[in-house]
Amino acid sequence: MKQILTLFFSLLYIFSAAQDQEICKCEALKKARDSSRKTDSYHYKITRKQALTPPFKFISIQYLKRFSRSENIIDSLETKIASAARKVASDSLLGNYKVSDSIKKIEFAKQYGDIPWPLIVKTGKFNNTIAILYQTDSSFNVKYYLRISMDNGETWKNYYTGMEKNNNYFFKSNSQFPLWKDSRHLQIEADIVRMTRPLTFPHGEPEYETLKNNALVVINIDEIIKDSDGDGFNDLEEKMELFTNPHSKDTDNDGVSDSEDNNPKYKTTDNDFTKALLAAIYGEYDLINNPDPLTIEFIVNLKTFKEDFASQRERYNSYPNNDKKSFLDKLQYDVIVTDDENLRRADTLGKRIIFLTSKEFSKYVQQSFSNLYVPVYSKLFKCDDKKDTYILIHNGVSRGETYVITRVPEGWNIKVINHWIT
Repeated sequence: MKQILTLFFSLLYIFSAAQDQEICKCEALKKARDSSRKTDSYHYKITRKQALTPPFKFISIQYLKRFSRSENIIDSLETKIASAARKVASDSLLGNYKVSDSIKKIEFAKQYGDIPWPLIVKTGKFNNTIAILYQTDSSFNVKYYLRISMDNGETWKNYYTGMEKNNNYFFKSNSQFPLWKDSRHLQIEADIVRMTRPLTFPHGEPEYETLKNNALVVINIDEIIKDSDGDGFNDLEEKMELFTNPHSKDTDNDGVSDSEDNNPKYKTTDNDFTKALLAAIYGEYDLINNPDPLTIEFIVNLKTFKEDFASQRERYNSYPNNDKKSFLDKLQYDVIVTDDENLRRADTLGKRIIFLTSKEFSKYVQQSFSNLYVPVYSKLFKCDDKKDTYILIHNGVSRGETYVITRVPEGWNIKVINHWIT
Protein backbone atom coordinates (compact mmCIF):
# COMPACT_ATOMS: atom_id res chain seq x y z
CA MET A 1 0.00 0.00 0.00
CA LYS A 2 2.84 2.36 0.79
CA GLN A 3 4.18 1.89 -2.74
CA ILE A 4 0.79 2.73 -4.23
CA LEU A 5 0.54 5.93 -2.20
CA THR A 6 4.10 6.88 -3.01
CA LEU A 7 3.39 6.33 -6.69
CA PHE A 8 0.71 8.99 -6.79
CA PHE A 9 1.62 11.44 -4.07
CA SER A 10 5.34 12.06 -4.28
CA LEU A 11 5.39 13.56 -7.78
CA LEU A 12 6.89 10.33 -8.91
CA TYR A 13 10.40 11.13 -9.98
CA ILE A 14 11.00 7.40 -9.77
CA PHE A 15 13.18 5.46 -12.15
CA SER A 16 16.40 3.56 -11.68
CA ALA A 17 19.82 5.08 -11.18
CA ALA A 18 21.00 3.22 -14.24
CA GLN A 19 18.32 4.89 -16.33
CA ASP A 20 19.30 8.26 -14.87
CA GLN A 21 22.81 7.73 -16.16
CA GLU A 22 21.52 6.74 -19.58
CA ILE A 23 19.59 10.00 -19.84
CA CYS A 24 21.96 12.59 -18.45
CA LYS A 25 23.22 14.07 -15.21
CA CYS A 26 20.65 16.29 -13.54
CA GLU A 27 21.29 17.54 -10.03
CA ALA A 28 17.92 19.32 -9.85
CA LEU A 29 16.10 16.09 -10.63
CA LYS A 30 18.12 14.22 -8.01
CA LYS A 31 17.23 16.81 -5.36
CA ALA A 32 13.56 16.69 -6.33
CA ARG A 33 13.54 12.90 -6.12
CA ASP A 34 15.25 12.95 -2.72
CA SER A 35 12.78 15.54 -1.46
CA SER A 36 9.83 13.48 -2.69
CA ARG A 37 10.89 10.57 -0.50
CA LYS A 38 9.90 12.64 2.55
CA THR A 39 6.25 12.12 1.58
CA ASP A 40 6.56 8.35 1.22
CA SER A 41 5.03 7.78 4.64
CA TYR A 42 1.77 9.48 3.67
CA HIS A 43 -1.28 7.44 4.65
CA TYR A 44 -4.91 8.48 4.46
CA LYS A 45 -6.50 7.39 7.71
CA ILE A 46 -9.59 8.67 9.44
CA THR A 47 -10.57 7.80 12.99
CA ARG A 48 -14.07 6.92 14.15
CA LYS A 49 -14.24 10.22 16.04
CA GLN A 50 -13.26 12.19 12.93
CA ALA A 51 -15.83 10.37 10.81
CA LEU A 52 -18.60 11.09 13.32
CA THR A 53 -17.69 14.79 13.59
CA PRO A 54 -19.44 17.04 11.02
CA PRO A 55 -16.86 18.43 8.56
CA PHE A 56 -18.37 21.94 8.55
CA LYS A 57 -20.10 24.21 11.04
CA PHE A 58 -23.09 24.48 8.72
CA ILE A 59 -23.80 20.76 9.17
CA SER A 60 -25.46 19.21 12.20
CA ILE A 61 -26.39 15.59 12.90
CA GLN A 62 -29.45 14.12 14.56
CA TYR A 63 -29.88 10.42 15.29
CA LEU A 64 -33.23 8.82 14.52
CA LYS A 65 -35.12 6.03 16.25
CA ARG A 66 -37.03 5.24 13.07
CA PHE A 67 -35.00 5.51 9.89
CA SER A 68 -34.68 4.39 6.28
CA ARG A 69 -32.18 1.67 5.50
CA SER A 70 -29.66 2.02 2.69
CA GLU A 71 -29.89 -1.68 1.86
CA ASN A 72 -33.50 -1.07 0.78
CA ILE A 73 -32.50 1.47 -1.88
CA ILE A 74 -33.30 0.24 -5.39
CA ASP A 75 -30.95 1.53 -8.09
CA SER A 76 -33.26 1.61 -11.11
CA LEU A 77 -30.38 2.10 -13.55
CA GLU A 78 -28.46 -0.92 -12.26
CA THR A 79 -31.66 -2.97 -12.21
CA LYS A 80 -32.36 -2.20 -15.87
CA ILE A 81 -28.77 -2.92 -16.88
CA ALA A 82 -28.77 -6.22 -15.00
CA SER A 83 -32.07 -7.24 -16.58
CA ALA A 84 -30.83 -6.48 -20.09
CA ALA A 85 -27.47 -8.14 -19.46
CA ARG A 86 -29.19 -11.44 -18.74
CA LYS A 87 -30.22 -11.53 -22.40
CA VAL A 88 -26.59 -11.23 -23.56
CA ALA A 89 -24.09 -14.08 -23.67
CA SER A 90 -22.31 -14.12 -20.31
CA ASP A 91 -18.87 -14.31 -21.96
CA SER A 92 -19.48 -11.38 -24.30
CA LEU A 93 -17.68 -8.45 -22.69
CA LEU A 94 -18.33 -6.21 -25.70
CA GLY A 95 -22.00 -7.17 -25.73
CA ASN A 96 -22.42 -6.39 -22.05
CA TYR A 97 -20.61 -3.07 -22.46
CA LYS A 98 -22.84 -2.04 -25.38
CA VAL A 99 -25.98 -2.93 -23.44
CA SER A 100 -24.81 -1.06 -20.34
CA ASP A 101 -23.72 2.00 -22.32
CA SER A 102 -26.94 2.11 -24.33
CA ILE A 103 -29.20 1.91 -21.27
CA LYS A 104 -27.13 4.50 -19.41
CA LYS A 105 -27.46 6.96 -22.30
CA ILE A 106 -31.22 6.46 -22.39
CA GLU A 107 -31.63 6.91 -18.64
CA PHE A 108 -29.25 9.89 -18.46
CA ALA A 109 -31.31 11.64 -21.14
CA LYS A 110 -34.16 11.78 -18.60
CA GLN A 111 -33.36 14.93 -16.63
CA TYR A 112 -34.69 17.39 -14.09
CA GLY A 113 -33.06 20.80 -13.87
CA ASP A 114 -30.37 19.55 -16.31
CA ILE A 115 -29.49 16.71 -13.91
CA PRO A 116 -29.91 13.08 -15.10
CA TRP A 117 -32.39 11.28 -12.86
CA PRO A 118 -29.99 8.40 -12.04
CA LEU A 119 -27.71 10.95 -10.32
CA ILE A 120 -30.44 12.63 -8.27
CA VAL A 121 -30.52 11.68 -4.60
CA LYS A 122 -33.49 13.79 -3.50
CA THR A 123 -35.58 16.72 -4.70
CA GLY A 124 -37.73 19.12 -2.73
CA LYS A 125 -39.77 22.31 -3.03
CA PHE A 126 -40.32 25.10 -0.50
CA ASN A 127 -42.69 27.78 -1.80
CA ASN A 128 -41.16 28.73 -5.18
CA THR A 129 -37.69 27.39 -4.36
CA ILE A 130 -36.70 23.98 -5.73
CA ALA A 131 -33.64 22.05 -4.59
CA ILE A 132 -32.01 19.03 -6.20
CA LEU A 133 -29.43 17.10 -4.20
CA TYR A 134 -27.37 15.08 -6.67
CA GLN A 135 -24.07 13.27 -7.05
CA THR A 136 -21.50 13.53 -9.82
CA ASP A 137 -20.95 10.78 -12.37
CA SER A 138 -17.43 9.79 -11.38
CA SER A 139 -15.45 6.57 -11.00
CA PHE A 140 -13.26 7.70 -8.09
CA ASN A 141 -14.61 10.67 -6.18
CA VAL A 142 -18.38 11.04 -6.30
CA LYS A 143 -19.18 14.49 -4.94
CA TYR A 144 -22.50 15.89 -3.72
CA TYR A 145 -23.89 19.06 -5.30
CA LEU A 146 -27.02 21.17 -4.96
CA ARG A 147 -28.98 22.56 -7.88
CA ILE A 148 -31.30 25.32 -6.70
CA SER A 149 -33.98 27.36 -8.46
CA MET A 150 -35.55 30.28 -6.60
CA ASP A 151 -38.09 31.03 -9.34
CA ASN A 152 -40.00 27.76 -9.58
CA GLY A 153 -37.61 26.16 -12.08
CA GLU A 154 -37.16 29.05 -14.52
CA THR A 155 -33.46 29.49 -13.74
CA TRP A 156 -30.99 27.34 -11.82
CA LYS A 157 -27.71 27.74 -9.94
CA ASN A 158 -25.23 25.06 -9.00
CA TYR A 159 -23.48 24.69 -5.64
CA TYR A 160 -20.82 22.32 -4.33
CA THR A 161 -21.73 21.04 -0.86
CA GLY A 162 -18.15 20.29 0.19
CA MET A 163 -19.16 16.66 0.74
CA GLU A 164 -18.26 13.46 -1.06
CA LYS A 165 -20.03 10.12 -1.16
CA ASN A 166 -18.72 7.80 1.58
CA ASN A 167 -16.47 10.54 2.95
CA ASN A 168 -18.09 10.17 5.40
CA TYR A 169 -21.74 10.31 4.41
CA PHE A 170 -23.81 8.07 2.18
CA PHE A 171 -26.98 10.03 1.48
CA LYS A 172 -30.10 7.87 1.19
CA SER A 173 -32.38 8.41 -1.78
CA ASN A 174 -35.15 6.63 0.16
CA SER A 175 -34.98 9.16 3.00
CA GLN A 176 -38.43 9.49 4.58
CA PHE A 177 -37.94 13.19 5.37
CA PRO A 178 -38.72 16.01 2.91
CA LEU A 179 -35.54 17.60 1.58
CA TRP A 180 -36.48 21.05 2.91
CA LYS A 181 -36.57 21.34 6.71
CA ASP A 182 -37.30 25.07 6.52
CA SER A 183 -36.40 27.99 4.25
CA ARG A 184 -32.69 27.90 5.22
CA HIS A 185 -32.07 24.22 5.97
CA LEU A 186 -32.05 20.97 4.03
CA GLN A 187 -32.20 17.52 5.59
CA ILE A 188 -31.32 14.06 4.30
CA GLU A 189 -30.95 10.69 5.98
CA ALA A 190 -27.50 9.15 5.77
CA ASP A 191 -25.23 6.35 6.80
CA ILE A 192 -22.03 7.62 8.41
CA VAL A 193 -19.21 5.46 7.11
CA ARG A 194 -15.45 5.22 7.44
CA MET A 195 -13.01 3.87 4.86
CA THR A 196 -11.01 1.00 6.34
CA ARG A 197 -9.12 -0.04 3.21
CA PRO A 198 -8.34 2.35 0.34
CA LEU A 199 -8.74 1.68 -3.34
CA THR A 200 -5.67 0.09 -4.91
CA PHE A 201 -4.69 -0.43 -8.54
CA PRO A 202 -5.16 -2.38 -10.68
CA HIS A 203 -7.48 -4.35 -8.38
CA GLY A 204 -8.86 -3.77 -4.94
CA GLU A 205 -12.11 -1.93 -4.23
CA PRO A 206 -12.18 0.33 -1.17
CA GLU A 207 -13.77 -1.08 1.96
CA TYR A 208 -15.94 0.80 4.44
CA GLU A 209 -17.51 0.23 7.81
CA THR A 210 -20.83 1.78 8.79
CA LEU A 211 -20.53 3.68 12.07
CA LYS A 212 -24.10 4.98 12.22
CA ASN A 213 -27.01 4.01 9.99
CA ASN A 214 -29.59 6.33 11.56
CA ALA A 215 -28.20 9.81 10.92
CA LEU A 216 -30.22 12.78 9.75
CA VAL A 217 -27.86 15.34 8.22
CA VAL A 218 -29.16 18.91 8.52
CA ILE A 219 -27.51 21.44 6.21
CA ASN A 220 -27.66 25.22 6.58
CA ILE A 221 -27.50 26.37 2.96
CA ASP A 222 -26.40 29.96 3.71
CA GLU A 223 -22.72 29.01 3.54
CA ILE A 224 -23.18 26.71 0.55
CA ILE A 225 -24.87 29.30 -1.67
CA LYS A 226 -22.29 31.98 -0.87
CA ASP A 227 -20.63 33.20 -4.10
CA SER A 228 -18.62 36.24 -3.01
CA ASP A 229 -17.43 37.24 -6.49
CA GLY A 230 -20.56 36.22 -8.41
CA ASP A 231 -18.65 34.15 -10.95
CA GLY A 232 -20.97 31.15 -10.79
CA PHE A 233 -18.75 29.06 -8.51
CA ASN A 234 -19.69 29.05 -4.84
CA ASP A 235 -16.92 29.89 -2.39
CA LEU A 236 -16.70 26.29 -1.15
CA GLU A 237 -15.89 24.99 -4.62
CA GLU A 238 -13.33 27.70 -5.29
CA LYS A 239 -11.54 27.00 -2.00
CA MET A 240 -11.74 23.19 -1.95
CA GLU A 241 -11.81 22.07 -5.58
CA LEU A 242 -10.60 24.79 -7.93
CA PHE A 243 -8.09 26.69 -5.75
CA THR A 244 -9.20 29.88 -7.46
CA ASN A 245 -9.77 33.24 -5.76
CA PRO A 246 -13.33 33.32 -4.34
CA HIS A 247 -13.16 37.11 -4.26
CA SER A 248 -12.23 37.61 -7.92
CA LYS A 249 -14.36 36.72 -10.94
CA ASP A 250 -11.19 36.42 -13.00
CA THR A 251 -8.46 34.78 -10.92
CA ASP A 252 -5.75 34.94 -13.61
CA ASN A 253 -6.76 38.39 -14.94
CA ASP A 254 -6.94 37.18 -18.54
CA GLY A 255 -10.30 38.81 -19.24
CA VAL A 256 -12.25 35.54 -19.03
CA SER A 257 -14.51 34.83 -16.04
CA ASP A 258 -13.42 31.84 -13.95
CA SER A 259 -16.61 29.95 -14.79
CA GLU A 260 -15.94 30.34 -18.53
CA ASP A 261 -12.16 29.84 -18.39
CA ASN A 262 -10.71 26.45 -19.36
CA ASN A 263 -7.69 27.27 -17.19
CA PRO A 264 -8.97 29.76 -14.60
CA LYS A 265 -5.81 29.88 -12.47
CA TYR A 266 -3.16 30.68 -15.08
CA LYS A 267 -3.09 32.99 -18.08
CA THR A 268 -2.08 31.14 -21.24
CA THR A 269 1.33 31.93 -22.74
CA ASP A 270 2.99 30.72 -25.93
CA ASN A 271 6.71 29.97 -26.17
CA ASP A 272 9.04 27.21 -27.32
CA PHE A 273 8.78 25.40 -23.99
CA THR A 274 4.97 25.41 -23.84
CA LYS A 275 5.01 23.96 -27.37
CA ALA A 276 7.44 21.21 -26.32
CA LEU A 277 5.31 20.32 -23.30
CA LEU A 278 2.10 20.32 -25.31
CA ALA A 279 3.68 18.06 -27.90
CA ALA A 280 4.88 15.64 -25.24
CA ILE A 281 1.46 15.49 -23.58
CA TYR A 282 -0.96 15.77 -26.51
CA GLY A 283 1.13 15.52 -29.63
CA GLU A 284 2.92 12.40 -30.85
CA TYR A 285 1.62 13.15 -34.33
CA ASP A 286 4.23 10.78 -35.77
CA LEU A 287 2.91 7.93 -33.64
CA ILE A 288 1.12 6.23 -36.54
CA ASN A 289 4.41 6.05 -38.45
CA ASN A 290 6.37 4.96 -35.38
CA PRO A 291 4.00 2.74 -33.39
CA ASP A 292 6.49 1.07 -31.04
CA PRO A 293 5.34 2.27 -27.57
CA LEU A 294 8.76 1.55 -26.09
CA THR A 295 10.59 3.87 -28.47
CA ILE A 296 8.18 6.67 -29.28
CA GLU A 297 10.21 9.45 -30.84
CA PHE A 298 9.13 12.37 -32.95
CA ILE A 299 10.13 15.84 -34.10
CA VAL A 300 8.18 18.95 -33.17
CA ASN A 301 8.60 21.46 -35.96
CA LEU A 302 8.13 24.89 -34.40
CA LYS A 303 7.48 26.49 -37.80
CA THR A 304 4.52 24.22 -38.53
CA PHE A 305 3.47 23.67 -34.92
CA LYS A 306 0.25 25.67 -35.17
CA GLU A 307 -0.92 23.77 -38.24
CA ASP A 308 0.16 20.41 -36.83
CA PHE A 309 -1.77 20.97 -33.64
CA ALA A 310 -4.82 22.25 -35.50
CA SER A 311 -4.85 18.93 -37.33
CA GLN A 312 -4.30 17.05 -34.09
CA ARG A 313 -7.16 18.89 -32.40
CA GLU A 314 -9.45 18.25 -35.37
CA ARG A 315 -8.68 14.54 -35.17
CA TYR A 316 -9.29 14.55 -31.41
CA ASN A 317 -12.62 16.33 -31.76
CA SER A 318 -13.73 13.81 -34.40
CA TYR A 319 -13.63 10.93 -31.92
CA PRO A 320 -17.12 9.61 -30.98
CA ASN A 321 -16.58 10.34 -27.27
CA ASN A 322 -15.95 14.02 -27.95
CA ASP A 323 -19.45 14.95 -29.04
CA LYS A 324 -21.63 17.67 -27.55
CA LYS A 325 -21.00 18.11 -23.83
CA SER A 326 -23.80 17.97 -21.29
CA PHE A 327 -24.35 20.44 -18.48
CA LEU A 328 -22.47 18.16 -16.07
CA ASP A 329 -19.59 17.71 -18.53
CA LYS A 330 -19.18 21.47 -18.65
CA LEU A 331 -18.89 21.58 -14.86
CA GLN A 332 -16.12 18.98 -14.71
CA TYR A 333 -12.45 19.94 -14.63
CA ASP A 334 -9.51 17.61 -14.99
CA VAL A 335 -6.87 18.06 -12.30
CA ILE A 336 -3.16 18.05 -13.16
CA VAL A 337 -0.43 18.41 -10.55
CA THR A 338 2.75 20.17 -11.64
CA ASP A 339 5.26 22.74 -10.44
CA ASP A 340 6.26 23.59 -14.00
CA GLU A 341 5.29 27.19 -14.76
CA ASN A 342 5.27 26.68 -18.54
CA LEU A 343 3.00 23.65 -18.35
CA ARG A 344 0.55 25.48 -16.10
CA ARG A 345 0.30 28.24 -18.71
CA ALA A 346 0.12 26.02 -21.81
CA ASP A 347 -2.94 25.87 -24.06
CA THR A 348 -5.37 23.28 -22.65
CA LEU A 349 -6.72 22.54 -26.16
CA GLY A 350 -10.29 23.14 -25.13
CA LYS A 351 -10.12 20.93 -22.04
CA ARG A 352 -11.12 22.33 -18.65
CA ILE A 353 -8.11 21.84 -16.39
CA ILE A 354 -7.21 22.88 -12.86
CA PHE A 355 -3.44 22.93 -12.38
CA LEU A 356 -2.38 22.36 -8.79
CA THR A 357 1.08 22.98 -7.39
CA SER A 358 2.55 20.21 -5.24
CA LYS A 359 1.81 22.38 -2.18
CA GLU A 360 -1.84 22.78 -3.19
CA PHE A 361 -2.03 19.07 -3.95
CA SER A 362 -0.94 18.24 -0.39
CA LYS A 363 -4.03 20.14 0.82
CA TYR A 364 -6.29 18.71 -1.88
CA VAL A 365 -5.46 15.10 -1.05
CA GLN A 366 -6.12 15.60 2.66
CA GLN A 367 -9.77 16.28 1.84
CA SER A 368 -10.31 12.83 0.35
CA PHE A 369 -8.26 9.75 -0.45
CA SER A 370 -9.81 9.62 -3.93
CA ASN A 371 -8.24 13.00 -4.73
CA LEU A 372 -4.95 11.12 -4.83
CA TYR A 373 -5.69 9.69 -8.27
CA VAL A 374 -4.72 12.52 -10.60
CA PRO A 375 -1.92 12.83 -13.18
CA VAL A 376 1.36 14.35 -12.02
CA TYR A 377 3.95 16.06 -14.22
CA SER A 378 7.41 16.98 -13.01
CA LYS A 379 9.14 20.23 -13.75
CA LEU A 380 11.02 20.31 -17.03
CA PHE A 381 14.49 19.48 -15.68
CA LYS A 382 17.55 20.67 -17.60
CA CYS A 383 20.38 18.17 -18.04
CA ASP A 384 23.69 19.32 -16.57
CA ASP A 385 25.95 17.54 -19.06
CA LYS A 386 23.98 17.80 -22.31
CA LYS A 387 23.23 21.03 -24.12
CA ASP A 388 19.56 21.95 -24.64
CA THR A 389 18.35 18.63 -23.24
CA TYR A 390 15.53 18.30 -20.72
CA ILE A 391 13.67 15.60 -18.80
CA LEU A 392 9.91 15.50 -18.20
CA ILE A 393 8.24 12.80 -16.10
CA HIS A 394 4.54 11.99 -16.16
CA ASN A 395 2.77 9.59 -13.83
CA GLY A 396 -0.95 9.04 -14.06
CA VAL A 397 -3.52 6.70 -12.60
CA SER A 398 -2.59 3.70 -14.75
CA ARG A 399 0.42 4.74 -16.82
CA GLY A 400 3.44 6.97 -16.86
CA GLU A 401 6.29 8.07 -19.12
CA THR A 402 9.71 9.66 -18.93
CA TYR A 403 10.44 12.02 -21.82
CA VAL A 404 13.78 13.32 -23.05
CA ILE A 405 13.25 16.60 -24.89
CA THR A 406 16.15 17.95 -26.96
CA ARG A 407 16.36 21.11 -29.02
CA VAL A 408 17.12 20.39 -32.70
CA PRO A 409 17.28 22.66 -35.78
CA GLU A 410 13.59 22.07 -36.59
CA GLY A 411 12.46 22.66 -33.02
CA TRP A 412 12.34 19.76 -30.55
CA ASN A 413 13.08 16.06 -30.59
CA ILE A 414 10.89 14.21 -28.09
CA LYS A 415 11.57 10.63 -27.08
CA VAL A 416 9.90 8.36 -24.54
CA ILE A 417 12.71 6.44 -22.87
CA ASN A 418 10.80 4.87 -20.00
CA HIS A 419 7.19 3.99 -19.30
CA TRP A 420 5.01 1.93 -17.00
CA ILE A 421 1.47 0.57 -17.23
CA THR A 422 -0.68 -1.09 -14.57
